[in-house]
Amino acid sequence: MRTLQYKVHTVDTVKSTNTTVKALASDGAPEGYVLVAASQTNGRGRLNRVFFSPKETGLYVSILLRPECPLPPYALTCMAAVALNETIAYFGISNQIKWVNDIYINGKKAAGILVESVLNQDGSFASSVVGIGVNLFYPKEGFPDAISETATAVFSDSPSDERRKQFLKRLLLCIKKYYEQLPEISFFESYREKLVGIGQRVLVSESDGMRYGTSIGLDRSFRLIVRYDDGTEAALDRGDVTFV
Repeated sequence: MRTLQYKVHTVDTVKSTNTTVKALASDGAPEGYVLVAASQTNGRGRLNRVFFSPKETGLYVSILLRPECPLPPYALTCMAAVALNETIAYFGISNQIKWVNDIYINGKKAAGILVESVLNQDGSFASSVVGIGVNLFYPKEGFPDAISETATAVFSDSPSDERRKQFLKRLLLCIKKYYEQLPEISFFESYREKLVGIGQRVLVSESDGMRYGTSIGLDRSFRLIVRYDDGTEAALDRGDVTFV
């Protein structure tokens, strides 16, 4: 049975926790290295999107994993999503997962996940950096105009270092629980049960253009199954999906 031991490092400000931990991974940093930042100056999400990372109100953490076994492309992303879902629920707050990597509370985004991996020649994972950004509290000045209508926070009370520490501790425990069971994907049913948007209309951005369809399910590799308006179906393992 695999075991995961954490070594947590905390910094005040960093350009990006993922960028920093990726560099450390290439230099041979051990599995279980965790970097937590109070703020990021260039926080990143999927598809090179900016992740708003102000000081005091968020949790920005990257975890170095070395699973060294073949896994579906989105397995670690979905593992982190389930861990986040369970952590938020532990504090009594209902939340859902939006495929593939976002956490929503009352229809608004509260957290996102960015996993960046290096593969061995046989397809196994040499290293994976699991980056998690959570809006724990509302910024004093509010969210930027670009996301003010779509973003929310986990907690409605004032920022608290103690609450942030409690949240991080619970999150790391949840990730450890599922990670130590790999390559068994024990979190698949939890992911599917908490997934929102199945049966909804979607707009899929592909390399050759935009296509409308309907999301109809999830396969065992965590790919979103979409039936396009022309009747064809596809299992998406990449691309940008907007629920409309």
